[in-house]
Amino acid sequence: MPKYRVEIDRSLCSGTSNCVEDAQDAYEMGDDAIAVVIAGACDDDLLRGARACPLEAIRVFDTQTGKRIHP
Repeated sequence: MPKYRVEIDRSLCSGTSNCVEDAQDAYEMGDDAIAVVIAGACDDDLLRGARACPLEAIRVFDTQTGKRIHP
């Protein structure tokens, strides 16, 4: 079971692609230049990419507790 659940706020994502640059195995840019999560991504990569987002558009939650981990 994955440790983290990720939500991307599409209204905040500006397409800077910092998440992709820092965690290319976890994120990619969609056709609309909005970040999307790659299925099966490693938990550490998910968190690293989220931390790279300058707009905090990527939210990471602990799957067991539901607690928000980032931001």
